[in-house]
Amino acid sequence: MDPKELMGYYKLKVEEHLTEFFREKEGDLEHWSSREACEILREYTLRGGKRIRAILMIVGYKMMGGEMEEDIIRASTALELIQSYLLIHDDIMDESDLRRGKDTVHKIYEKKHLKNGFAGRPVKFGESMAIILGDLADAYAMEILSDSKFPAELKVKAIYKLNEIIEYTGYGQIIDIYSAVMDEFREEDLLLLHKYKTARYTIEGPLALGMILAGAEPDGIEKFAIPVGVAFQLQDDILGLFGNEEELGKPVTSDLAEGKKTLLIIKALESGSSEDRKIIMGALGNPAVTYEQLEKVRDVVRNTGSLDYSRNLAESLVKEAKNALMSMEVKDESMREFLLWLADYMIKRRY
Repeated sequence: MDPKELMGYYKLKVEEHLTEFFREKEGDLEHWSSREACEILREYTLRGGKRIRAILMIVGYKMMGGEMEEDIIRASTALELIQSYLLIHDDIMDESDLRRGKDTVHKIYEKKHLKNGFAGRPVKFGESMAIILGDLADAYAMEILSDSKFPAELKVKAIYKLNEIIEYTGYGQIIDIYSAVMDEFREEDLLLLHKYKTARYTIEGPLALGMILAGAEPDGIEKFAIPVGVAFQLQDDILGLFGNEEELGKPVTSDLAEGKKTLLIIKALESGSSEDRKIIMGALGNPAVTYEQLEKVRDVVRNTGSLDYSRNLAESLVKEAKNALMSMEVKDESMREFLLWLADYMIKRRY
C-alpha cells in the first residue's frame, strides 16, 4: 500500500469507528438536548480533516510491532475527539464563524437561539453551548481510550501521555493569545509555540501514544516528530497567507484578521522598510482587512525574503527529522517509510 492509499484507508476506518461511537452514544442519551448536542458534535467531528493524528497513532503502534489493528484504530479516534474539543474552544477564542467551510459550533447554537426567539443573548448562548460540547468531546475521548482492549498498565501510560499532550497544547495556546497583543514577539517565541501547540500535539504525541500501546518506550521519537511538527506549522502558516480559500475551508484573510504573528510576519517586519511595516500593521489584527490589503501584505512577505526564509527553515527541519528517524530501531520498516514520505508531504501539501 503506497502512503496516500494508507492514509486514505485508515482515514476511512477511523471515520467508520467514529460514526459507530456516535451512533451508540446518541442511543444512550435520554434528553433531546443531549442527543442534539451529540449530533452536532458528530457532524462537526466528521465534516472534514485528514485524520492525521489518528493515523499517526496507528502508525506508531504498527511501527513497534503492534498487532491489534482494529483496537488501535478504535482507540485512535480519541485523538479526533480531542481535536474537536480543542478546535471548538479555539473557534470561540478566535471568534471564527466558519470551520471547514461550515458554521462553527458556537455559531450553530447562536443561530438556533435567534431562530427560536429564546430569551437572553444569542452570542452568550452559542458560546456557552460550544464550551460544553468541547468538554463533552474531551470526555468522550477519555472514554474511548479507557474502554480500549489494551492492557491496563499501557492504558494508564497512554492516558497520562494524552493529558500531557493537552497540557502542552494549553501552554502553546497561552503563548498564541499573548502573541496577538504583545509588541515584541520573537522568532524563538514562535518556534516554542509551534513546538507546544503543533509538534507535540499533531506529530510527537500521536506517535508516542501508538508506541506506548504497542508496549514500547517512545524514546527518540521526539527527534523526528518535533522538527516535522514545526515544519508542518510553518507550511500551515504559509498556506494561511498564500493558500486557496476553497481548499482551506476558511477565509484566506483570517490569519491577518486574527492578528496572527507567523514567522512570515515576524521576518517581514524585521526586514521590511517603514512603508512595508505600515502595510503589515494596517492589516494585522484588523477584523475588516480587505483582499487588497492581503495582496499588499503578500507582496511585502515575498519581497523581504520572509517567504523564502520560512520555506528554507521548514525544509531544513524535515531533513533533520528524516535523519533522526533513520537512526531509530523499528519493527515494521514500511511504517518508517511512510513517516519519511509524510515528512516531505508536510511541507509540500496545499491544504
